[in-house]
Amino acid sequence: MTHAPGGLLRRLWLWGVVCAAVPLGVSAQGGQWPTLSDAGIEYLSSSGFLQVSFSGQLDLEAMHVGGAAWAGLVGQSSNTETMPTNWIQCTYCHQGLEYNGRGGVVAAHRLRVFTDVFLGDHLYSLVEVRSDRGHAPSNRAVAVRVEQAYVRLATTSGRLGIQVGRFAGPFGSYALRHLTVVDPFMRPPLPYEYRTLLPRPHIPDGPAGVLTWRDWDVIFRTVGAPPVWDVPYQAGAMAFTSVGPFDFRFAAMGSAPSSDPDDWGFDWDRLTHPSWVAGVRTRPTASLEFGASYNKGPWMQEPFPFGGATPVTADTWREFDQEIVSADVAYNRGPMMLRAEAMLDLWEVPFVEERLRDLSYTAEIQWDLTPGLWVASRFGFIDFRPLTGGGRTLDWDRDVYRLEGSVGYRLVRNAGIMVSGYQQNVNGAEGTTFFGARLWYAF
Repeated sequence: MTHAPGGLLRRLWLWGVVCAAVPLGVSAQGGQWPTLSDAGIEYLSSSGFLQVSFSGQLDLEAMHVGGAAWAGLVGQSSNTETMPTNWIQCTYCHQGLEYNGRGGVVAAHRLRVFTDVFLGDHLYSLVEVRSDRGHAPSNRAVAVRVEQAYVRLATTSGRLGIQVGRFAGPFGSYALRHLTVVDPFMRPPLPYEYRTLLPRPHIPDGPAGVLTWRDWDVIFRTVGAPPVWDVPYQAGAMAFTSVGPFDFRFAAMGSAPSSDPDDWGFDWDRLTHPSWVAGVRTRPTASLEFGASYNKGPWMQEPFPFGGATPVTADTWREFDQEIVSADVAYNRGPMMLRAEAMLDLWEVPFVEERLRDLSYTAEIQWDLTPGLWVASRFGFIDFRPLTGGGRTLDWDRDVYRLEGSVGYRLVRNAGIMVSGYQQNVNGAEGTTFFGARLWYAF
């Protein structure tokens, strides 16, 4: 099996050091590539009451994943391999699920088209249509779907309002900066992408059963829930307001931050058992921003039957919550941008009295070397806390850390290229490497 080049991060950092040390004759090109607005694709009524505008973004990506058992939200060329025969006894609970192989090459695109509609000073709507090779990019067929669709009613000043539909909830900081125009990395931060050993439809036989999942890593992590699934666009309702320097968000979402895309759509049953989310942000100075958020709500899917019977009924599985809190800070000064975020994640699991806990930390720095060239680096760590069962005490999952590097160049104001990669290491298991390149164009 071919793996990503060794010393990936050292090479990226060496490139950054060389760029910083040698006088550069490169700079971002002036102007911009054509946009939909430039082409006059918009509508404004004669009275100005109705305004419709269009915009979009295209990402073209090539990625390579190498390692023993990939645990992120990128598919692989080998993710349809047959389940190993010595695990055949688990296929009853995992029927129809894909088995993740050892990695491979993925070529993918992501096309977003946004429609913004303004009705007077108080009503606003956004619809995003997306084409890609799945929420977790892979070599599967191209799909087209509506990713966001919501209506917002707000005061003229925009300091008070409500929003209903399908949108990114107010938990965490990544949703605020995930578009390529402002995100210096190809993949989300570690806690927004790493699959834990908690499969949503599986019921353990107590703490001892949970601790055995560490020995069945490939099966359980294949469908494992990350602390937060990238940017989940969930159905729900949100109220927002500003009080002095503080912006507040309160939402009821149809699924937890860890939910997979199958649970993001409108489902009345899920909306009657929502995840409750609260978020606050403040910017005391032009260079400094703080944020915090909280979520509590059901995270499981309806369990597969085991042995002909399900020990948790179709009603009670919704009683098991994911409770997660985050705090983040961002600081920019001149060519430098610093960001950091911490999360405390608690999972209620059937037949396990003690809540499973994990702590996540990420920190990143981005440095603009010239008006068009930048380098970035990020560190991520998830600390899975101990659980006692079957006469032993172990971390319920293996701790993991990730080191990332990225280099990008803005060709014009609305287009650029990026090379990004990382080394991910799991305690007691073989590491994983990722390497990718992206061409992006906001139009």
